[in-house]
Amino acid sequence: MLNMKSLSCFATTAGGLNELCREELMSLGATEVKAQPRGVSFQGDIETVYRCCLWSRLANRIFLVVLDTKLENQEALTPTVAKVDWKKHMAADGRFSVSFSGKGLGIDHSHYGALKIKDGIVDYFRDFSGSRPEVDRYAPDLKIHGHLNRNHLTLSIDLIGYSLHQRGYREGQQVTAPLKENVAAALLMRAGWPEIAKNGGCLYDPMCGSGTFLVEAAMMASDLAPGLEKADQMLLNHWKMHQPQIWQDLITEAQHRESEGLRNLPDIYGSDASHKSLDIAQEAIENAGYADSIEIKQMTVEQGRKWGDWQTGLVISNPPYGERLGEIEEVKELYQHLGNYLKAEFDGWQAAILTCNSELGMYLGIKAKRSHEFANGPLECKLLRFDITKEFHREPAIKGGADIAEQVQKTFPDLANSEGAQMFANRLRKNLKQLRKWANRTKAYCYRVYDADMPEYSLAIDYYQTLEEGEWLVVNEYAPPKTVDRQKAKKRLHEAMSVLPDVMELPAGKIIFKVRERQKGASQYERMDESKEYFTVIENGVKLRVNFQDYLDTGLFLDHRDVRAKVAELSKGKSLLNLFCYTASATAIAAAKGAKSSLSVDMSKTYLFWAQNNFWANQIDDRKHMLERADVIAWLEEQAKEPKQTYDVIFMDPPSFSSSKKMEGVLDIQRDHGWMIRKAMQLLTPNGVMVFSNNLRKFKLDELVEMQFDVEDITRKTMPEDFKRNQKIHQVWLIRPKK
Repeated sequence: MLNMKSLSCFATTAGGLNELCREELMSLGATEVKAQPRGVSFQGDIETVYRCCLWSRLANRIFLVVLDTKLENQEALTPTVAKVDWKKHMAADGRFSVSFSGKGLGIDHSHYGALKIKDGIVDYFRDFSGSRPEVDRYAPDLKIHGHLNRNHLTLSIDLIGYSLHQRGYREGQQVTAPLKENVAAALLMRAGWPEIAKNGGCLYDPMCGSGTFLVEAAMMASDLAPGLEKADQMLLNHWKMHQPQIWQDLITEAQHRESEGLRNLPDIYGSDASHKSLDIAQEAIENAGYADSIEIKQMTVEQGRKWGDWQTGLVISNPPYGERLGEIEEVKELYQHLGNYLKAEFDGWQAAILTCNSELGMYLGIKAKRSHEFANGPLECKLLRFDITKEFHREPAIKGGADIAEQVQKTFPDLANSEGAQMFANRLRKNLKQLRKWANRTKAYCYRVYDADMPEYSLAIDYYQTLEEGEWLVVNEYAPPKTVDRQKAKKRLHEAMSVLPDVMELPAGKIIFKVRERQKGASQYERMDESKEYFTVIENGVKLRVNFQDYLDTGLFLDHRDVRAKVAELSKGKSLLNLFCYTASATAIAAAKGAKSSLSVDMSKTYLFWAQNNFWANQIDDRKHMLERADVIAWLEEQAKEPKQTYDVIFMDPPSFSSSKKMEGVLDIQRDHGWMIRKAMQLLTPNGVMVFSNNLRKFKLDELVEMQFDVEDITRKTMPEDFKRNQKIHQVWLIRPKK
């Protein structure tokens, strides 16, 4: 027989609420309280158990354990169940139902496990009275639950019969994906509402939906037992060992506490954009008995203004998550509007926002002081908590990425008028006034318009005129050194991006942003995106393919414009070898301008395919102008041993460093260029010329190379007008055999 002074129980609860539920049950007098994966186990006398059933805001169900044992095998399940003294719990002609969970002893189907337990109960009553109770899934007097973990069987009686989150005020409502009442209660607890309410603070939900936070907050503040409304519907009333006087005394106590609590109920407000949601909320508020205490109105957060007699308190809300495809950008804007509303109207308040995408919290523009993990159905969420004071205000988040100009335009619509932004705009206009005249005169359709001219605005801005979609802008930010304040650098970037659309007369969507840091190995060639969107530009009358998003570089080094023209000039009617050819734009121009033949070598399959497209765009004969995929270092080593072919012109523009997995060793241009030049010169015809270039700012040409060959520095001659502000962008030499 059960010891009514020490009953073993188990409270199930929603995911993530175990610890809060443990604290709650302890506050209700439970002992031996332990948080478990599916809920909380505890002990208590009959009054304590009843109190938990009536007052728990967080539990789903409360089970009374009647058997906890181990089974030897599957066959022992039914006879073990039949040994329980079931007549203590239900009448022989009563109605019962059985549920089952878990696995073990070869039982892995819940229906089969429930059937074996049902058989044990029926066998008990047949042996005891010669009759059997009725199985009734829909209106049982007793619900029995069995759980099997390997060979460990637990049999329990469901004292409630329904989930405790069903308080009663939503009976008959059809609500789409609401926040469950016990989860809402847990969020209010974590947000500190009980203490705020006790001190006279009010509550506001600016996106209240069907009103769950509002009603649960009122129930807490008015000291209403959440199980009181449906106390007579709990199955414990049909349990044969039920103690009706103890139960009634607890109900009377709860009613008295509610009447006292209603006298001190603080103000509770809600608003929402949807009148349909507000209709549902109003019905729930009236059903719960708070029509005179909770005030709601239709209003968006963009329109948000406080009304009524508001003091300090708590703002709590469960905004949309943007989980559906295409919604996330709209939700970001919503969070920005909500953040602006909070900062403008609720200074000194506390706030709690539930989201399943914690990144969205950044768009509120307020620094969270704490976060708690919760589950809302299948969604893993976080409750972000804020103190709405100026010290925690921050600029709305801009994630970054290629579309940063669009983000700045939406997030900071007035930033373009700031002093810093206008200073940058004036410098850019000054550059354009000179460069556009030069570009029109020389037919330059792609050029640099700004190159960190002002150190505070450390950007490189390149203009591209494409055949397919007109003008584009590619902005590269030079990553600031660690000594520069990150917030100041970010603000200056945003200032610059805010004026670019107006100064360049371009939509923000045609401005692509990238961050350019010191490149190591082959990182400048690594894929950054997957847009696969290519455009065609014209240089020197030749069509070249560019890609603005997928790689750090676009496929065309603009500072080498005059270098490519020089290679084409030297190659007219002659053979060309292009080493480290990249997208072979130099070869394409040379071939289109009359080079007799060419071989272009690179180890990247991606860039050689790109080069092939450059050839196709200009109808270049690939029988005369060939591409070869190879590690250039290994290729030079092999070819220089016994040259099978020599070339009139060799163009070599190697990377400064490379540690690609596709090549052996590590290329360091300062260390290795002498060897590379000497090997390549063995493939040059006696009257030929090599064009050697690189972009390493501190590069110094090997003195042995200058002694061994005729060397002419043509760096200044190949520095185009748009790069003269940055004389160290590249270095170029013509190298010939000594006569």
